[in-house]
Amino acid sequence: MKKEYPRFSYHIECTDEVKQSVVNTMGTFQDIVAEKCVEYFERYRRRTFVTPKSYLSFIGGYKAIYKEKFANVGSLSERMRTGLAKLMEAEVSVNQLSKELVMKEKDLAVASKKADEVLLEVTMKAQAAEKVKMQVQKVKDKAQAIVDDIAIDKAAAEEKLEAARPALEEAEAALQDSITGETVELLEPYLDMEDYNLETAKKVCGNVAGLCSWTQAMAYFYGINKEVLPLKANLALQEGRLAAAQMELNNAQIQLDEKQMELDQVQAMYDMAMKEKQALLDDAEACRRKMNNATALIEGLGGEKLRWTTSSKNFQNQIINLVGNVLLATGFLSYSGPFNQEYRNLLLQLWKKEMDNSKIPYSNDLNLTGMLVDNATVGEWNLQGLPNDDLSIQNGIIVTKASRYPLLIDPQGQGKIWIKNKEKNNGLQVNS
Repeated sequence: MKKEYPRFSYHIECTDEVKQSVVNTMGTFQDIVAEKCVEYFERYRRRTFVTPKSYLSFIGGYKAIYKEKFANVGSLSERMRTGLAKLMEAEVSVNQLSKELVMKEKDLAVASKKADEVLLEVTMKAQAAEKVKMQVQKVKDKAQAIVDDIAIDKAAAEEKLEAARPALEEAEAALQDSITGETVELLEPYLDMEDYNLETAKKVCGNVAGLCSWTQAMAYFYGINKEVLPLKANLALQEGRLAAAQMELNNAQIQLDEKQMELDQVQAMYDMAMKEKQALLDDAEACRRKMNNATALIEGLGGEKLRWTTSSKNFQNQIINLVGNVLLATGFLSYSGPFNQEYRNLLLQLWKKEMDNSKIPYSNDLNLTGMLVDNATVGEWNLQGLPNDDLSIQNGIIVTKASRYPLLIDPQGQGKIWIKNKEKNNGLQVNS
């Protein structure tokens, strides 16, 4: 009849039945070791013992190692799950982005067509505006030429008017513009006489000598005014032409302004259409880039997906088997130290048989050495002087992992050399 051991309050990933079996099996482990201690003494004359302290150390070691291994396996499992989740998200994202990209490309095609139509309208109206502008420029150039001609004629008329101003001022009170060509023609014989002047008239006529000066001024003003009158008439004509040309220019400018306003409106529509097209283009490009990145991720990690899926399942199995694996590892650390390789293997076989009977899960291919220490650490131990055989490596694990201080039986001094090299930088003090 099996002994019943009390429950211990500690979380392990298993059913309550398995947990109680672990508790009971821990006691059985100690009982098995106690039996083998007697057998070992009878066979090899080497005495070894198990005590209640050994059992308590066994329990404490189990808690510590289970916590460490559970955290490690759980972390690796979570990383696998996260990686698989990211791959699944990427696959969903690619499908969604593919649908979005199809819609965006349709919208982009519509926007491109709209932009092309607006561009065509802009081009047509720009050509119309340019045509009006050329017409306006022709009218403007024509009007400017008229203005230039008028300026020349006006300057000439003003120059001659300025030259006639003194005579005009002398005679304007009486003549103004009323003198005629017939009157001047009747005066010409007198005006051509050498003695027809103011000085001679003063000597001959006295007070009426002013009439001589007046008739000379009258004839001179007529000559000047005869040339000025056509200039005045031409100036008035040119000013009329300028007013007509200016009106034509103003009308053309109004048309140009209207065309330019239409062109500005259409240009604004085109700019808006191009902005919308560019926004859709950028959006589609961003969508395509995301899809390409996600596709590259899926393709790059496609081979890893199967391995990660397998590893994730393995990690779940490891967590299930961890309860038994840690039980074997802790039993090995707590009890197998005093025994040789034969009895260590025997204890493991007996423990596994007991666990099978108690239906405690564990890994059939469990490698205790690989579970308790990594290859890099073993390699470092070998460099420090620890032999590379299985027994020596197991001893190294017990020395470094066991919860109690080990007693080394070291007739060849290999363990001593290894410990001295290993702890050299940690201030190890050697008594002998």
